[in-house]
Amino acid sequence: MKPTTWNIRGIGNRRKQRNLSNRIKEEKPNMAFIQEKKISMDKIREIHNKWLIKYEYLEVKEKNSTGGILMLWDSKKIGILDAEAFRNYLSLVCQPLGDKEIHMITNVYGPQKREVKLKLLTSLEELRVRHPNMPWIIARDFNMIRFLIEKKGGIR
Repeated sequence: MKPTTWNIRGIGNRRKQRNLSNRIKEEKPNMAFIQEKKISMDKIREIHNKWLIKYEYLEVKEKNSTGGILMLWDSKKIGILDAEAFRNYLSLVCQPLGDKEIHMITNVYGPQKREVKLKLLTSLEELRVRHPNMPWIIARDFNMIRFLIEKKGGIR
């Protein structure tokens, strides 16, 4: 499996769309995990049809087009067996075509509020319990810091 991940912080403008398209052309991933897409489902469809037509996709929409998660995969290389979405994650059970091993891949964009962060962590723990024996890849922006020096922007 050859994934790429990117917290794009909004994919609404043409420059970022072109950058995403170029990155995918250069890296040639069979899966791409995008966090903080910040656009509507209709706009995703438009971008997909223009720049990323080779890939299948699923998304989790955040309220008011803020945040949001997008997962892309090359269906000629990856088979999707199951999918599960929660407000802050999208998880796929997949199998590279021609491979016997099944993987769970989860794309996470963490919430800002502390109480919602705890719900997210509990949900991820429950997800792991339901799929205990398969390799698990997590592409993520948890929006969590351990030390103030890690914080960029926002209120301290």
